[in-house]
Amino acid sequence: MKATIKDATIDDLQKVQELNLKLFKKEYEEYDPLLNLNWTFSKEGTQYFKDRILKDDGCVLVAIVEKEIVGYLCGGIKKAESYRNLPIVAELENTLVLEKFRSKGIGKQLFEEFIKWCESKKVGKVRVEASAQNEGAIRFYRANNFKDYTLVLEYDR
Repeated sequence: MKATIKDATIDDLQKVQELNLKLFKKEYEEYDPLLNLNWTFSKEGTQYFKDRILKDDGCVLVAIVEKEIVGYLCGGIKKAESYRNLPIVAELENTLVLEKFRSKGIGKQLFEEFIKWCESKKVGKVRVEASAQNEGAIRFYRANNFKDYTLVLEYDR
């Protein structure tokens, strides 16, 4: 299925936030019960998405099928660690395609458009973080040339 991929505008803000909340709820239920489900529409969450839409170092893309936004991808330029010799780094921060539109190539379209944006910004490294238990997301990213680089381990007390 071919979707139209476009840069999000401020008019798309609420729909992007609604999709992000769906992502958070899914992640909360399946992988990370520490997620703050109130963040997306909080002052901080709203400002995050506004900045990603409006500022030059951010990228928010939406996928449209039959005039409906069915997915989004949000990312941006990150400050690289000063102790490493890294090129410009971008991070794919969050993305979701509505369930009935999954496995139809829309996520890949969003990802490919994000990579084009990264190229336009002279990004040398693209990062993504996924819950270790989210095998589908990890499979998708590996299939799109992401390689395991760091592993974050946590200890609960």
